[in-house]
Amino acid sequence: MNLEKLFWSRTKVDILKYLLFRRQWISMRALETELERTFPAIKKQIDSLNEAKVIDVNKEWQWRSISIKEAFHDNIKNIFFCGLKQEIIELFDSYEIMISRYYFWKRFGVNLEMDLVVIYKNMEKPQIDKVKDSINEIFRTYFIETVSVVFMSSEERDKRYRLADRFVLQILRCYPISS
Repeated sequence: MNLEKLFWSRTKVDILKYLLFRRQWISMRALETELERTFPAIKKQIDSLNEAKVIDVNKEWQWRSISIKEAFHDNIKNIFFCGLKQEIIELFDSYEIMISRYYFWKRFGVNLEMDLVVIYKNMEKPQIDKVKDSINEIFRTYFIETVSVVFMSSEERDKRYRLADRFVLQILRCYPISS
């Protein structure tokens, strides 16, 4: 893989995100519509990714269909998940007074049916809704439409811990509290 050619443009990053998180085997014309970029911009970046030997371009059908090569798919996806995780951490850092803890789950390799668990303090419903909207917007930039997020107050988490709630205990097993 030619790393120098990989991330030199926003269009290229959006193409990779689309192929990783939405669907593969898509035509350049469909990408043009989906990404709202010009055909020459899409073609230039597809040619660059093809030259870097990161994607397959199937030219046998009436249209060219594009996919990420299987040998690189998981590694590139991990790089993009790192970027996604960092954006979420930066969002939560901007709310550090209100958010006491957060946990990454299903999409980030931990076996639980949630993607994020957020433990908050001093947040009202409008603030929670604003954070939820920001989280959804971050995921949408990665072409991930559905995300499962649990918001739980610190008091509720403590109460559920005292009652030996299975969900809270599972969180503590995976993420022990450090004092």
